[in-house]
Amino acid sequence: MNASSQSVLINGFGVLFVILNSFGLGLRLSVGKLLAQAGAHRKIAAWTLVINFVVIPLLFVGYLLTIASGIPGEIKVGFCVAALCAGMPFAPILAKLANADVGLSTTLLVVLTVATIIALPLGLPLAIDAVDAQLKVSAWEVAWPLLLFMLLPLFLGCVFRVWWPDLQAPLAQWTVRVAILCLLFNLNFSLVAYWDLFVETWGTASYIAAFAGPFIGLGCGYLLVSGLRVKDVGARRATEVTTAVRNIAPMLLMMIFPFAAYPLVTVSITILNTVGITIILLFVLVWRRANSGAGAPLLADAP
Repeated sequence: MNASSQSVLINGFGVLFVILNSFGLGLRLSVGKLLAQAGAHRKIAAWTLVINFVVIPLLFVGYLLTIASGIPGEIKVGFCVAALCAGMPFAPILAKLANADVGLSTTLLVVLTVATIIALPLGLPLAIDAVDAQLKVSAWEVAWPLLLFMLLPLFLGCVFRVWWPDLQAPLAQWTVRVAILCLLFNLNFSLVAYWDLFVETWGTASYIAAFAGPFIGLGCGYLLVSGLRVKDVGARRATEVTTAVRNIAPMLLMMIFPFAAYPLVTVSITILNTVGITIILLFVLVWRRANSGAGAPLLADAP
């Protein structure tokens, strides 16, 4: 398979994942329950926005300017993209696995996803300039893929849920399954196409830098729920999980469109997400075991 065919497969499966994931989220989204959850946890929602779009990006940029200043510029760009992409698509699944509040996790996911569509075009050019990565991108180059492939399918999913409620449940299940399959194909083809770059990157300490991402998110999530004195364990875990790992969907769009000519951006984002999801999954399994040992009941499923 030549490089052109590999690129088409990688990008095609990436865009399909983003579209199906956004459409599936819209199918599962009950606006009334979302507003009720957001109102009931308005302090958590508000501070989650501050943490994800002010504190975490500043920590990422500071880390890249100090401890990780020696890594290549393109990899720094990938980290800047990750810093501003909040709301991991699989947060409700991980919250359920951790016996956490799935409804709150879903609400925070939607809030962070919509906020990412606004914050990423505004903040990414500034973050890239701050780390001096020698790459330039305009707000519109960042915004149009988010509007077309994330916001529009999310809206269409909500409309479909209202107009054809009888078809919503089975379609949502298949949409999620196909979306995950597309993401796995995207990851596998990326590993094959850029394997040499993954190996070369090993010598730049970028993998070590990638470990900082999830721990920054976990630490900020812990400080958030501790500062607000959230006593409910389910709400604490849901907030920490949703804050810990970045949102792969907008990152894929950045890899495919504005930074398609820079493969190290793809490599850095892939490394960061793989390491991040692995670490958070380990924490989730530990939390689940602790809750099970304490006899904690499994909380309600996501809407």
